[in-house]
Amino acid sequence: MKIKLTKREIEKKQNIAWLTSGDNTATIPSNIAVTKEQLAGLEAAVEGKVVYPWSPGYDVDKREFNNVFPANPLLIVYVSSYQAIQVCLKFATDYNLATAIRSGGHSLADYSVCNGMVIDISQLKSVFVDPANQTVWVQAGITFADLNPALEFYGMHLPGGGCPSVAVAGYMQGGGYGLTSRNFGIQSDCVLEITMILADGSVVVANANQNSDLFWAVRGGTGGNFGVLVSIKYKIFPLGLIWGISITWDFETDTTNAAQALYTIQENYLTGFQYPNLGIETLVYTDIAGDGHKKVRFGGGFIGNENELNAAIAPLMAVPGATVVFKQQGKYSYINDQVLEGIPAIPANQLPTIKFYGRSAYIERALNVNDYKNILQFFKTVPNTYGMLDLEGYGGVINKYPVEQSAFIHRSAILDFYCIVFFDNVTNDQEQNRLWIISLYDFMQQYTNGHSYQNYPNRDQTGFQWAYWGPYYYQLVAIKRKYDPDNFFNYQQSIGGLLSPEMADKQITLCADTPIIRENI
Repeated sequence: MKIKLTKREIEKKQNIAWLTSGDNTATIPSNIAVTKEQLAGLEAAVEGKVVYPWSPGYDVDKREFNNVFPANPLLIVYVSSYQAIQVCLKFATDYNLATAIRSGGHSLADYSVCNGMVIDISQLKSVFVDPANQTVWVQAGITFADLNPALEFYGMHLPGGGCPSVAVAGYMQGGGYGLTSRNFGIQSDCVLEITMILADGSVVVANANQNSDLFWAVRGGTGGNFGVLVSIKYKIFPLGLIWGISITWDFETDTTNAAQALYTIQENYLTGFQYPNLGIETLVYTDIAGDGHKKVRFGGGFIGNENELNAAIAPLMAVPGATVVFKQQGKYSYINDQVLEGIPAIPANQLPTIKFYGRSAYIERALNVNDYKNILQFFKTVPNTYGMLDLEGYGGVINKYPVEQSAFIHRSAILDFYCIVFFDNVTNDQEQNRLWIISLYDFMQQYTNGHSYQNYPNRDQTGFQWAYWGPYYYQLVAIKRKYDPDNFFNYQQSIGGLLSPEMADKQITLCADTPIIRENI
């Protein structure tokens, strides 16, 4: 006999009682055709916490990591089971609610929230590591903060993101670049199988042999397009301690040495199959925590011994002005944090309100020293000291993966030119930052290849369909129409729009139109 209710059960009873009490102190927006009684029915049926605009903590629950495009959801459901997702999808379909899927809440353009229903899968975070077969099965809401320690306990590794609070669902579906990707691949390259719940509530498993078109699409086609991703099986890799290295060059008054360093990185590591065991992210930033100067910071994660690392970075150390600011051996998760986190050094009291714009463009041809000087000179015009560039090094295993085998198409790039500009009420320059990042990428057109990393969406970017997916976009449209025929999952940059006639003529079809295989669940 059950004599004590759980905290969640108590909250549910209270919510249902209030929703059915006739209390009119809180109202539902007039444009949403849902009654409180219907919400009470959902509350009773769904497994998981439900947050409403009148719930305590709503303003925190609705907030994304980057709250630059805030939304006001009617309800946020923290689902605790796959059945809860099915209940939510049916409710949203029945009452025509816009629906967003959220895992870690790190969509740069805030595409994982909306004004209807948010299905939050962050509580689905189980993990099973199989070191003997070198695989890991995870639920899609797990973050790297939880996944990396589980893998490292067994001496195993999966390439992952720089920020520990990022969840695998959105990250993998956009490709998934990380510090070890040059050695092990983009994270979506490591996927063996996925499980997804479609808009009609049916469950599908996709791998190389079953629903293979969806398997192709979900690895790079971005989240919130085809269904709710609930689990992923990856291949993983043995990995012990690695070396971390950070080297800086000052360009406050003269860009010569910093530009030479960027050229040296390009020539010695990014072109050809050179040092794939050296992960590279190069930051261009203002040293707020130090002397306040503009600097280039080479960040590396090296798999090998110290002598091999020293030999690998010798060309960089020969560039005048090279200053080693970090060099240490440790577990991947520690090295990743030390090399990438904390730049820019935004004051802690401003972090809760900080917002940003981000954008990406790929470079695939070698630039010369003068080109890098021009880029550094342009960076000096950034509106405030929090803006930064993150030049993510490609090459290595990333570029060896056959371009047609997944929807992550960026296999000829040597680096991803990523910019992020921060602002808040203290800097009071949001619009200035928005316009500056547009002008930066207008300037960068002379160097870039017309494509962008889909995990760094920007709402001002036109032609995103070609930029993210190139000649495979219409293949994604066909797969989207097959698995989500009513376009239930949609947002500003979701799959489905038309290309210009010029780009449409370049489209390639890869996948046969085979029947969907659904699970008997």
